[in-house]
Amino acid sequence: YPMILPHAPHQPTPDSADWNPKARGEKRSDKKYFADNVRYIDKLIGNVITTLEKNGLRENTLILFLGDNGTGGGVTSQMGTRTVQGGKGQSKVAGMHVPFIANWPGTIGAGKVSKALVDTTDFLPTLCEAAGVVLNEEQPQDGFSLLPHLRGQANFQRSWIYSWHPLQRREFVADARFKLYANGTFVDYAADPLEKETLTSEAVEAKVARTTLQAALNRFKDARPATLKAQDGRGYQNKTRNQEEEE
Repeated sequence: YPMILPHAPHQPTPDSADWNPKARGEKRSDKKYFADNVRYIDKLIGNVITTLEKNGLRENTLILFLGDNGTGGGVTSQMGTRTVQGGKGQSKVAGMHVPFIANWPGTIGAGKVSKALVDTTDFLPTLCEAAGVVLNEEQPQDGFSLLPHLRGQANFQRSWIYSWHPLQRREFVADARFKLYANGTFVDYAADPLEKETLTSEAVEAKVARTTLQAALNRFKDARPATLKAQDGRGYQNKTRNQEEEE
């Protein structure tokens, strides 16, 4: 169920105090409605859950809640006591580490948090296994099924994630702690989520990680034409501040 919320322009929802059902068209985004947009997401998902329950489908339905990217750069939000500046369009944590909740009563245990590395390529094999669909073994798959891990039957063994940003030409491989860009930039993003410091003097653990990540990067060196190779490491798109705020 793909929804536009909470994408800009941020405007009143039907539950906002100043909602005008006769309003037409979109006016300029107002960040004060961002929280209303998030609350309305909760309500719409609640409608889906209620419908499944009414039709006796709740315990036979796997629900995967996933964000598509980080919040726009003009929005500041809270994660508990932590303040987070939006990082949409960036390859840093605030731009790529998104919400993911898996729910399946009677199949997935409630209240568990996993630190496993998960990539969006893992959703196709996960959904196919849940539906009893056998993938073509002759067709290479980038992802791995999460279903055994979600059921508590096995740990998920993905050791790295590969990403290539088609607009910004940024390419990197990351494990749970380190990130290596195709231009050679190497960061400890677990300790430095804003990636302000490039690692130069590396401890043994970092050196091992760099070797592993470089080997993973090498697997994709011929994946696209030379004109589409990564051009920079950690930069921003060429946008004005107003454009970022609109997003």
